[in-house]
Amino acid sequence: MKYVDDRKEKAFTKGRPNVSCLSRNIKYAVFTVCDKYKNGEVLGNLCADLCELNTLRPNNCIPNHLGKDVVFQASYFNDLVIIKSSKLKTEDFDQVYYSDEDGIKIYPSISTFYSMISNTVQSELNINISSLKDKSLDVLTKLWSRNMNNFSLLPISIQNTAISNIWFLVQQNEYLLMKYHEDLNIFPKILGTCGSFYTVEFVQPLNNYFVMFYPAWKEDFTKRVELALKLLNFLEATERHFPLLHFCDVKVGHFGLDKNGDVKLLDMDMVFFEDSLIKNIYAIQNCTKNNDCSFIDCQSSCDLPSKRCTAEILDNNFQRVCRNIFNGKIIQSYFGLLSSPPNSIYKELYDLLNQCSEVLDDKSAHIVASQLKHLLVSFLHT
Repeated sequence: MKYVDDRKEKAFTKGRPNVSCLSRNIKYAVFTVCDKYKNGEVLGNLCADLCELNTLRPNNCIPNHLGKDVVFQASYFNDLVIIKSSKLKTEDFDQVYYSDEDGIKIYPSISTFYSMISNTVQSELNINISSLKDKSLDVLTKLWSRNMNNFSLLPISIQNTAISNIWFLVQQNEYLLMKYHEDLNIFPKILGTCGSFYTVEFVQPLNNYFVMFYPAWKEDFTKRVELALKLLNFLEATERHFPLLHFCDVKVGHFGLDKNGDVKLLDMDMVFFEDSLIKNIYAIQNCTKNNDCSFIDCQSSCDLPSKRCTAEILDNNFQRVCRNIFNGKIIQSYFGLLSSPPNSIYKELYDLLNQCSEVLDDKSAHIVASQLKHLLVSFLHT
């Protein structure tokens, strides 16, 4: 993955306070992108809504988002949405052009840009794009908010601005994953963009539901089982579409329910395809124990003779959800979603939760997941 070192650094600075989230941060973010829009430096289908029409109205700042300079809530007509960008200023992204010795910006040709985009998609999303000449326009249209079929007919200045804006967006792994796979009901839907800013549907974080459950925790076990089953169904769907995708920062607040009650993944800054994750782990040096080779919640092992982390992943998404959400972590100050069960399923559930929290081989983990799902479904039907 192109930004392995940068994302690895962010992972290990996890927990450090982010820039305070204040209303002035929102105003400055909007001013920054809208100033560039007025100067013709950024494009996007939602720029006019944000900068001119007042139909996309920021309201609440959302703090403590690892890896993003911009995250705030807004109203889009009558709907709540979230506006995001990994960097506030476009100057902080890698630029698509280079400057010659006279300081003139030299942009890639359309065909070269197609190749750059396709290489990025293939490396970042673990996708093999064949027949580049036949699919290049489709790939660009899939990754931006405009149909690109008439792209070559636009004035060169507009083409260059569009190329820059697309390049800002595809450098953001979360945007790339959500936009390319927006036909799947796994990630929040992207509604549009303005420069490097992208707007997604609002999805209610699951930690809000934990707060609602708390006053009558034991009595609400049935509702908690229903939520756990939705999480298990989500994990099955994710594995079906992305068998090599790993969630390395598993928190209850990183999942949410959309308007239809479907679970979606809210934060993808620490989501990795296996090859990239292994590169991150293998880069860790001088390990003395297995825990040294964990990449947040993704576990590997230490080869003690060489003091190097091994190039293998020992757990999967189900086990991480089981450990961090179903069982719960004391250090995160919340009960497990499936804690305090009724006596009728206490022992069987307790045993399964203990099993799924351990490091298992992939086959055993799938067996435990299937048994857990069967137990919870049976409980609801008794």
